[in-house]
Amino acid sequence: MRIRWAPWSRVMRLRVMGDRWPRLSEGPISVALRLAWLVPFTLVLLGCWLELLVIFALMPLVLVVRAANRGWRLEISARGCRAGVVRVGTLATARRMRSALREHLGSNSGLDGAEALLAGEHAKFTPVEIKAQRWRLVEKKLSPYGRRRWFLWRRKTSFEYALDSLPSGLGDDPISAIIAIPFLLLFAVLFCAAAAELAVQIALMPFVVVLRLCHVLPWPVELVRPNAAVEPSALIRGMAASVRERRALTAAHALRMPVPTLRQEPTAPAFQRS
Repeated sequence: MRIRWAPWSRVMRLRVMGDRWPRLSEGPISVALRLAWLVPFTLVLLGCWLELLVIFALMPLVLVVRAANRGWRLEISARGCRAGVVRVGTLATARRMRSALREHLGSNSGLDGAEALLAGEHAKFTPVEIKAQRWRLVEKKLSPYGRRRWFLWRRKTSFEYALDSLPSGLGDDPISAIIAIPFLLLFAVLFCAAAAELAVQIALMPFVVVLRLCHVLPWPVELVRPNAAVEPSALIRGMAASVRERRALTAAHALRMPVPTLRQEPTAPAFQRS
């Protein structure tokens, strides 16, 4: 849960592309998809900076308007998806409401029973529907999946590690922008290291693939956890057999979760506080 300082809920966010990160086997198709993915990611990154610049330019006016009790917004999120907005009058009220709702959601699966809390602060709650397509991306990101390793060894660095170094829980205030600077520098270092290791792996891959197609070397089929932990599963000889094993692993570990909602319903999953 966060207090929205910006005049609107930000549209350009890095997780828009992060949730769409290709996670196929590390073969030629996967590498091509990931390299192609860097193009829209760069555009989204530039869009994030442009939107932040506009927000910072408007921030003095926004603060003046809100100081006149024109209202603040609290955004409630579930796994990074906006699930509800709470409108209050002052910043002090927003902070009290954020603390109270965090405590409430820490022990409850939704806002059932929080009516008195909202009424006491004269707060107005509006649920936000999470689209099923957006939630499927969350399920995919949280699900382990099978990967057939094409490269000779498991990579020590990756572009995904570099993306994970970027902060995702910062707000829209100026202090958060300053805090993000060292994380951006770390991202640049990790990105360059991943690019160098990938170049070496690509140079060796033709020889490795020939040996595996000739059944001299087996195909390592691995189970990749959401925290990037890799569990060796099997060494399969034969390309078709390794494809079947990879697909079976992915299907066996796919998660299916109901779409969260803060509407008045009997059941709703727990919400992630941000």
